[in-house]
Amino acid sequence: MKLYGSTTSPYVRRLRVWLENVPHEFIHIDIFSEQGRATLKSINPALKVPMLVDDWQAVFDSRVIYNYLNHKLGKEVTTADDENAITLINAANDSYVELLLLSRSGIDVQQDALFFNLQRERIQSTLQVLEEQVKLGAFEYWHFPAICLYCLVDWVLFRQMNDFAEFPELQAFHQRHQGRKILQATDPRL
Repeated sequence: MKLYGSTTSPYVRRLRVWLENVPHEFIHIDIFSEQGRATLKSINPALKVPMLVDDWQAVFDSRVIYNYLNHKLGKEVTTADDENAITLINAANDSYVELLLLSRSGIDVQQDALFFNLQRERIQSTLQVLEEQVKLGAFEYWHFPAICLYCLVDWVLFRQMNDFAEFPELQAFHQRHQGRKILQATDPRL
């Protein structure tokens, strides 16, 4: 089983963390290099990471990879509330990634325009709900949704896109888990 991705992707990192005790090979690719683009094209026509190759089966997208592997390994039970939490985390993560890519492309992401306003609104809305869910204990168990949340918060901090000052529960959640060895081993800052 081979997991392809970049070391800075929060979507890749969540799988690396979840697969902590599962034998697999992680193959780092630079998704912006010519060679990395060629690897992406050879496996995933969507040109996105992560990608999983398990024997002959190629699997795309972190959520699909998680569902595929969780079904295969029988590692954990996922509820509708868990799936909804992952959807919220992915919505915020997707918006942050879009804003980062646009900013790196020289576009002013602070401008008052529909696309940017929608991204900021989505981020604020989802973070408020996730803050409340953490407060209510929805992420007490270290499972895939909690791993996804940690990877989101840590990636946003890494990219300096939010300091979470207005989200003390998310800050505390991050601080509670940052000492885990697998999180230190997969830290995008390394």
